[in-house]
Amino acid sequence: MANIKNLRTGFTGELDETSGVAARAKQAADYVKDEAGAVARSAQDHPSATSTALLIFGAAAFLAGYIVGSASGTETTRRRYR
Repeated sequence: MANIKNLRTGFTGELDETSGVAARAKQAADYVKDEAGAVARSAQDHPSATSTALLIFGAAAFLAGYIVGSASGTETTRRRYR
């Protein structure tokens, strides 16, 4: 709710909280938004470097998934039957 003193001076908007969890969450969200904008601007300025980085990251993720998948498989081909 708006402060009555601010209403008397003509201010009709909402006041920003300067402390508390809600204010910290808003600051964190603003920080993440600013950083995401910076990353997007950098990606637009350097498209070849961005595509190379994504290609390397994708290859590393594929390799890690392949290693984890092959390590967790059961060994059904090396059974001995008597």
